[in-house]
Amino acid sequence: MKKLPFYMSAAAQGQNEKIPFSISASTESQTTLIRITGTIGWDTDSEIFRRQIDALSQQGIADAHLYLNGPGGSVFDAEEIVNIIQSVFKGKITGEGGALVASAYTRIAMICETFTMPENGMFMVHKPSGGVWGTANDLRSYLKLLEDKEKQYLDIYKAKVTDSTKLEQQWNAGDWWLTATEAKENGFISEVRGKAKIGSTTTAMIAACGCPQDRIPKINNSQKEENMDLKAMAKALGLPESATEAEINAAIEKGNQAQKDLETLKTAQAQKAKDELTAKIKKDVEKAVEEKRITADNSQKWIDALHKDYEGNKELLDSLEAVEKIPHKPSPGAHGTTTKATHMGKTFEELQEENPDALADLMEKDPDAYDAIYNNYLERKKLK
Repeated sequence: MKKLPFYMSAAAQGQNEKIPFSISASTESQTTLIRITGTIGWDTDSEIFRRQIDALSQQGIADAHLYLNGPGGSVFDAEEIVNIIQSVFKGKITGEGGALVASAYTRIAMICETFTMPENGMFMVHKPSGGVWGTANDLRSYLKLLEDKEKQYLDIYKAKVTDSTKLEQQWNAGDWWLTATEAKENGFISEVRGKAKIGSTTTAMIAACGCPQDRIPKINNSQKEENMDLKAMAKALGLPESATEAEINAAIEKGNQAQKDLETLKTAQAQKAKDELTAKIKKDVEKAVEEKRITADNSQKWIDALHKDYEGNKELLDSLEAVEKIPHKPSPGAHGTTTKATHMGKTFEELQEENPDALADLMEKDPDAYDAIYNNYLERKKLK
């Protein structure tokens, strides 16, 4: 059976010219800036995006600000983007839209506490759509999934809008196109800001998405200004100023692919380093067991300790001598009796055999106490 994925696209699937997808994240003033544009699902790579986000979250950044501009796309890819953002950022999530926030983009916008749009921007919601062919059971199963998605999205919008009855009427009627002012009045967004620059390319995209002709924003960016913008983009991408929009889009796609390749290489290198360290630790521990510096039943504890801090715990492991239980008896001659020094009620050799983690912890946090029980062990060994 061949299934076609669900799409919440601002036009029927296949009618829109491919708009290159781009998603990126950067940091500014302790807030992660996430920029998402194009057709969701064409070039979406959620794993690369997750790695970008995880790297930023490790800096302790809890807030995020989204910039959204596009015609929509795959319901499932949009949902994965939402899941990644919400799972990482536990602080404040805010957002803003460009000239077009349509279809699946509106789903992403709904997770923002506040969301602004330019005065001449357009906002559009509609039911998810999709297709499938197969047996009657396949069709029934797919229909159930589609109905579930419809309900999920309708419930999400209901939680935002000012009039749920009006929403249901528009939902059942088809595409609901709203100006930024209308989107605010209906509760979808929180603020309307100044006008965005809109050129002929943008209006053509909005028209191709099915926006009624009388609602398409007016061009306020002349062809000359638009060409200047393209020249600036071309220069930034290292292309000649005469580069066409298609060439610029191709360069952006090539850059996205290069980033994916770099991330793949980094992942491979990290895995190689991890594998090499694991092999080295295994060899170190096996050698220590063979030389009777540790016992075999404590091998895993040492393996875990070396993974946590290889350099520090390797130094400790190398300093150990063969475990030798020393009987407690007086030594003959002038040496007399040497009392056992202990930590946590255990001698050095007992800790070495039974609890190497505690011994490593003692060496790091209280080196004087470690030296005391270790030197005591050496003294008792000498007097044996």
